[in-house]
Amino acid sequence: MGIGYLLGGLACLIYALSVGYFGGIKKAPGLLKLVKAKMGKNMSDDTAAKWCMGMSIVILALGIFLFVFGAIQG
Repeated sequence: MGIGYLLGGLACLIYALSVGYFGGIKKAPGLLKLVKAKMGKNMSDDTAAKWCMGMSIVILALGIFLFVFGAIQG
């Protein structure tokens, strides 16, 4: 497995776990404020938490893909 795929997969997993926990489960006000600032000012906290969970799932899938693709390559 190439070191790039391994590091990319680990970075994706860390990102997915942290954003999923702090944004979607714990609903940390700082992270939700950042998401609302980037996505739209009229967004509710619940919608911002759903965005965090959705992006966490997408990035988790990307991390799994990087691990599998790296294992296939070498």
